[in-house]
Amino acid sequence: MFKNIFPTSWPLLLILLATSIISNGVYAGCYDKRSPGLDWSGCKKMKKMLDGEDFSRSNFDGANLSLSNLDNSNFTGASLVKTDFTRASFKRSIFSQTDLTKSVGYRALFNAATLTNTRMLKSEFSRANFQDSRLSNVDWSRAELGRVDFSNASLNGVNFEYSNLSRAIFNRTKLANVNFLGAYTFLTRFENVDLSMTSQISQAQLDIACGDEKTRLPQNLQKPASWPCEDN
Repeated sequence: MFKNIFPTSWPLLLILLATSIISNGVYAGCYDKRSPGLDWSGCKKMKKMLDGEDFSRSNFDGANLSLSNLDNSNFTGASLVKTDFTRASFKRSIFSQTDLTKSVGYRALFNAATLTNTRMLKSEFSRANFQDSRLSNVDWSRAELGRVDFSNASLNGVNFEYSNLSRAIFNRTKLANVNFLGAYTFLTRFENVDLSMTSQISQAQLDIACGDEKTRLPQNLQKPASWPCEDN
């Protein structure tokens, strides 16, 4: 009797076990201790206090970190592809050689954060705050960046190709080697900004943007008659 049961039951048990592993494997490390190199891919970490941590070389792909506090944390070499940072805080955090491709950071706080050699293409950071931040060699192409606040930030080697920068704020922002090719600049605020060291910005982009008497332009471009813009 038993000889007839086990040969037919074991394959079924193995299939059920494999299915369980596959369905739950993405959450396998969600309760691992915080440390460099951890795997929190696909994990839900909303409304958590995660500030002051070393997350270098860690994997957050597809994770949900919305409304969490990650201030003063280190994300060097980490992967945050398709990660949700909605309304999360990353003040004074470090991102170096970090991948944030297709991540979502609506109203996220990156005040005084440092981002170097980082990928942020096709991401969505509408209304995020990058005041006083430092960005160097960042690929931020084809992204949604409407109303992002870059006031007093320093941007060097940032690529905004074909990104939506409508109503973004660059007030007193330092810009060097910043690429605006094809970027949408409707009512983008360039007051008190030196644009002379940027590249691929066109007269048409300036005509729909906002500036003032302190805005410096590249050669052969003119300040539009509509400047300064009315409050909007």
